[in-house]
Amino acid sequence: MTEFDDGDFDGMDEQDAREALTRKMRTEGAIIAYRTAVAICLDPKATAAAKASAVNSLLRAGGFFADQDADDEKAPHEMTPNEINAALQKVEAQLAQREAGPSQGRAPPQQRRKGGLFD
Repeated sequence: MTEFDDGDFDGMDEQDAREALTRKMRTEGAIIAYRTAVAICLDPKATAAAKASAVNSLLRAGGFFADQDADDEKAPHEMTPNEINAALQKVEAQLAQREAGPSQGRAPPQQRRKGGLFD
């Protein structure tokens, strides 16, 4: 791994600097975060709260908290016509709910951006 050097971003416009920084965070930063979390988990002097936080981060990054329902769904080419119709009705209902906007004073669900460190 290389040392961080602010000079890495000299002469870059804002967009290029953001892209370079994102690349570094997703590679070098992810490796450092992983090693640090493992070290905390293995450190007998670390507090229980620190270990719990590190374990949570490791499991989340490993995809253990991902929505299990998504894995249970069949691909369209594996579905029967009835299953395709049911899936279509489910998606249409979700779309109608989103188009209707938030109800009962609830805020609309936030959309997650793909391509993050933990995706």
